[in-house]
Amino acid sequence: MNPGESTRARLQTLQMQGSLAKSACSRSLLDRLAPLISTGVIAEERSGAGRRLVVRQPGALAAFIDREFPGADVAADDLSRTLGVAQYRDSKAHASDTPEIVSLRAWSGEALLLRGQPCGVAEATAAHGVFAFLLGSESRHSIPSLAALVENPALFAHFERLHLPVPLAIYGHGRTSSRLVDWLVSQTAPGFKLLHMPDYDPTGLTEYVRLHSRLGSRISLHLPGGLEEGFRKFSNRAMLSKPHNRAMLAGLQNSPLPEVRRVVALINEHNAGLEQEALLLERPGE
Repeated sequence: MNPGESTRARLQTLQMQGSLAKSACSRSLLDRLAPLISTGVIAEERSGAGRRLVVRQPGALAAFIDREFPGADVAADDLSRTLGVAQYRDSKAHASDTPEIVSLRAWSGEALLLRGQPCGVAEATAAHGVFAFLLGSESRHSIPSLAALVENPALFAHFERLHLPVPLAIYGHGRTSSRLVDWLVSQTAPGFKLLHMPDYDPTGLTEYVRLHSRLGSRISLHLPGGLEEGFRKFSNRAMLSKPHNRAMLAGLQNSPLPEVRRVVALINEHNAGLEQEALLLERPGE
């Protein structure tokens, strides 16, 4: 039973019985009832060794319950967020079953498959700049070969300017959702590999470590030629200014992953991080 269901059940018990032991009321329920107590709709009184809530104005309580819990009709295929609003005025009342929108760009018709067959991803990219699909608890889409997971929108939008031999780019929206990570982990094609392209800062490296813990040897960190020069020209000290970024950096110092230690060394040398958009400015030695 979620918190909304629990609150509604307690209110209905109070409505039917006319009273409820205060010890049976959670702090959140008492906070919810505070306006009714202050206006005399519900009174608090002694009951034996404890205290109880007593309904003084049943009609006002019934109106309050109807207002707080609309109970609107929903379709059988409505998602949890719609159901939450209909029942509790709260889209987050239920565990989410809302599919995630996955945005991709591709330059090969074979880069993304639907039930094992090409699905027009390259054609959609050429015509509209992006391809998207809904990722639910199960997905019929699969990646047969190399793909890049890109953290930020600018690099995603201009990915082809990097001239990398990668036929598919996936937009990661910063921190990749657990659902998207689960889908990536579920890929079974022998040729599937993932190139991670984050910012070169503690947050981006921490995200890479998180992904590596799930994908192992199937993921690698993008370390372009000229990365050292990029740090020299474009690194930003403000990326280390927040205490939690400093804490993350400290935790990365002795990472067992050599690619992480290489970037950490650059961060330490310049006392700064490098945003991935710098890759669009200069790419010597690619």
